[in-house]
Amino acid sequence: MAVTFFEMANETTLILLLLGAFAVLLFYAYIASVWKVLQRVGLSTSEVGIIVMVTLFFGSLTIPLFPYHGWWVGVSLGGALIPLLLCAYLIWSKRVNIAELLIGIVIVTYISYFVTRPEEGVGIVADLPLAFIPAIAAGLFALSTFWIDIGRAAPLAYASGIIGTIVGADLLHLSAMLAFTAPAGQTVVLSIGGANIFDMVYLTGIVAVGVDIVVFWIKKQEAKHGMAAQIAEFYKGAEGLPYAKDVRPAPKLQPGRGGRL
Repeated sequence: MAVTFFEMANETTLILLLLGAFAVLLFYAYIASVWKVLQRVGLSTSEVGIIVMVTLFFGSLTIPLFPYHGWWVGVSLGGALIPLLLCAYLIWSKRVNIAELLIGIVIVTYISYFVTRPEEGVGIVADLPLAFIPAIAAGLFALSTFWIDIGRAAPLAYASGIIGTIVGADLLHLSAMLAFTAPAGQTVVLSIGGANIFDMVYLTGIVAVGVDIVVFWIKKQEAKHGMAAQIAEFYKGAEGLPYAKDVRPAPKLQPGRGGRL
């Protein structure tokens, strides 16, 4: 029995270690994605580092705004305030056009409102994979706006995805959440963007910019290896083309010396 017990303990420890390593890997991949997205929208490495660190260590803080029938309504530092400040910075630095941004916000707000719902005792919830639709919509809208100059699509996708999700998922459902009966004897805060860096708001910004990054990479590969590149290689006589070796230059005509035909 002792051997069996120790074997089971070792197996349990191994499983826990593997699960822990997998969780750390996922967390690292997620933070790396956030880092890449913030750089993509135009922030420097030092700015990205400060934002990520502040969000990780202080993002769970909620700033109370006002009381309402036993509830307190607040805003999450990491899940709403910091992303909104980033959007304001993108607008101020003219990386995002206001007219285009307003159209994107309306689209994402409309979709976010209908894919989310308030649940008593839980908050605002969205079923998978419907939760990713607002982000994909933001990315596709930005791509359709800047298909030629695709490098400008990321800031628009990020800002429209962030603001549209906060408005559609949180603010427009706030009245329904406040209509629920507040728990007696407790101070409960309804936090806008309350799940910190793992909130749907952050996920929307990441996925929206991720869509643009993928399409940008595809277009880049097309430019390198597409039909135009193959034609250019053909005219250079590339050995890799199956018919290149059969191509011979046209004979040059030599001027005659006055002889008769």
